[in-house]
Amino acid sequence: MSGFEADADRLDAGAKDFDGHAGRAGRIAAELARALADASAAWGDDAVGRSFAAGHVRPANETAEGIRALAGQLSELGTSFAEAARRYSSGEDAARRSIADAAGG
Repeated sequence: MSGFEADADRLDAGAKDFDGHAGRAGRIAAELARALADASAAWGDDAVGRSFAAGHVRPANETAEGIRALAGQLSELGTSFAEAARRYSSGEDAARRSIADAAGG
């Protein structure tokens, strides 16, 4: 034995949580995008406003993009966990059948 143990049912149940996490990240990203769009002219068109925009806009947009990407990554992670749970269960079932066959039953 390797000492490794997996609870496929628990893994599968936890995998389903990632849909909610992905949805929440998507909503946060959309809200941030709206806030950034609404604030685009808030700092004005004078030298100080342009200076602020030069230092703020790119990092803010990069953050918004990162959160948008996070939504997809969380969804993919949930899918991967669900697939791992399915494979663990399938492997356990195959091992049970193999043992039963070897035992003659």
